[in-house]
Amino acid sequence: MKVMKLNSGVKTIAIMIYITLMINCSYKPIPTAEVNFLTGKDGTITMRAIGVGTNIDDATNDAENNAINVLLFRGLPGSDQKVALIGTNEAEEKNKHPEYFNNLYKGKRYKTFVMSSIPTTDLIKHKGGKKSIAVDIKVNVAALRKDLEQNNIIRKFGF
Repeated sequence: MKVMKLNSGVKTIAIMIYITLMINCSYKPIPTAEVNFLTGKDGTITMRAIGVGTNIDDATNDAENNAINVLLFRGLPGSDQKVALIGTNEAEEKNKHPEYFNNLYKGKRYKTFVMSSIPTTDLIKHKGGKKSIAVDIKVNVAALRKDLEQNNIIRKFGF
């Protein structure tokens, strides 16, 4: 009798471990704000960014948005733009200049600084209907910096 109860207990534990492993092995987290430096030359930077969305356009826009965000608030290690163009306190900066950032992101003005945006992967499906894509994005950092100066978001270098 004890042997039967022990065997059924072992079977139950084995099944629970199997189910747990299957659930954990199939989970693919959605990448967020992954931006890596590729090349930089003459006031431009090319990055590979991951974007998330429900379709290719949404995911590509998200990747471009992530690339601009990294330049503005994080900096890009390995590039000439190692430090953030604006500063690392993103919330504070956006609160100081709400009209500028609303126009930049919601008005999609950031696209005027994106010189090219080339998807390098197909859309990858994730749980919840979201999809991600890797995109190579070339940004005119010199023009972005000049725009930030003209709108008094940052001070001109040396002044």
